Amino acid sequence: MSDEATRYQEDVHTPTEVANPEAYPPRLVKSYPGAPRHPLPWPPERAGHRLGRLLADLGGITRAQWLTPLDMLPFTDSFEAIPDDDPLRWLVTRRPTPSGGARYSAEWYVLAGPDSGVPTGVHYYDPARHDLVRLRSGDYRSWVATRPAATVLVQTNVFWRLAAKYGEMYYRLACLESGIQVAQALAVADGQGADGQGAGDQGAGGQGAVARLCFPDADITELLGLDAREEGVHAVVELLPPPVPSAFGGPSLAAFPLAARAHAAVLAQSRPGAEPLRAGADDGDGDATVRGGGGEVEGEAEAGASSAPASPGARPRVDLPHAVPDLAAGARTRHAAMRGFSGATMSAGALATVLAAYGQRARWDLPADLVEFYCVVADVTGVPSGAYRYHPEEHQLELVSEGDPRQRLREAALAALTQQGARTGNLWLLPVGDAEAAEERFGARWYRVQQAAAGAALHRACLAAAAVDVASRIQNDVLTHLLDAWFGLEGRRRSLLMAQFGTEHPAGPRPEFRLTW
Repeated sequence: MSDEATRYQEDVHTPTEVANPEAYPPRLVKSYPGAPRHPLPWPPERAGHRLGRLLADLGGITRAQWLTPLDMLPFTDSFEAIPDDDPLRWLVTRRPTPSGGARYSAEWYVLAGPDSGVPTGVHYYDPARHDLVRLRSGDYRSWVATRPAATVLVQTNVFWRLAAKYGEMYYRLACLESGIQVAQALAVADGQGADGQGAGDQGAGGQGAVARLCFPDADITELLGLDAREEGVHAVVELLPPPVPSAFGGPSLAAFPLAARAHAAVLAQSRPGAEPLRAGADDGDGDATVRGGGGEVEGEAEAGASSAPASPGARPRVDLPHAVPDLAAGARTRHAAMRGFSGATMSAGALATVLAAYGQRARWDLPADLVEFYCVVADVTGVPSGAYRYHPEEHQLELVSEGDPRQRLREAALAALTQQGARTGNLWLLPVGDAEAAEERFGARWYRVQQAAAGAALHRACLAAAAVDVASRIQNDVLTHLLDAWFGLEGRRRSLLMAQFGTEHPAGPRPEFRLTW
């Protein structure tokens, strides 16, 4: 048992503001003075440059919002606690993905080859200027890629950005954010492949991407020139050219000098064997019932109890209507429901779309059962209120606990906005992880990959929700462990995070200007 990771999981349930935020560096954007720069076309949507569009959709500064004191009220509970001495402090910039406290700890690096559409080498993506900063010349893709990738993206987290606000909680948030970043990368890469933009003359193809969260960390950290105590490498995304040889087995360990010198047992924990990608018609995007597509719900048939004969002692199940989530479409409109929900009833079709994306199998090296897909439902047409476990393969909900969940959710919520969502939302997603099973599979890496899987599942659901005009918000200020007994969780199984869904409050959307169009 990895005692430190276990202690962290048991003790760190909620954010705790640090005593002295001024003790941390104020700069939020990295800089490499004197390094060569390669500007990417602007605006990215009109440029036809696949890599530039992808990086903007991952970590670019793409939106500007003008906030009001009313936006901050749910977080302070008092107008007197809101500073108003500087009006410009309410003009904020946003990125395409959610981040704890809008701290944006995620960074992206590019290992470009001759067909990447940018100079060959190792680059840092500068989101403030939308350009690439060259750190090394030469083709280093073989150091990282497990297949002949046209371009390799490496995602990192700058720890102090989160630690400056959330103290010890920072590591949990960084792991969750790495999953969100990977889910976004796979969604937008697939979206570009579907419409053909960015493919062809840039050489990156339109064949999507695969991701890995298990690799020799020390070697990639050294390649990027990072200090592992300040910035950790969390994920690798490989952009695939056509065709990909099916027999390609990955790079030789000789490319990883630090890992090659390590003891075999240590190396096994650092780089466990990858899970095979699913073959066949769905190509790993989903199951036989639910596939990525046009963001439509085929029919508005109500959900209903399963007609299949139940085995003795089996819990009741609810069949859901067929759904086709479009994650790429949701990536263009996703935003957090800052003022909560209106309380309107949700349709069974909308529920099915969100859940289909929630349980969708990603193209990465993590097993499909690393998290279990639990949820809580209220005021959804054809679905009794209560707690459920979603089964992606069958596209069914299995009843776990009956009854109106709103009071339980309010007791677990800490902030006023989260409590408001407990009263007026329709769907709450809570991925559940089994620490014992994950540790047996991944060793000391288990906590990191399990939290990433939870973040990815919730972000996929938020993208699918945005595509069908359902509002969402991922919440960290929730005592999820208070709901574990209601779910019937035992041993080291825990609910990891929460996302709320519903019809957005009429006053919810804030004035926003898109910077990239």
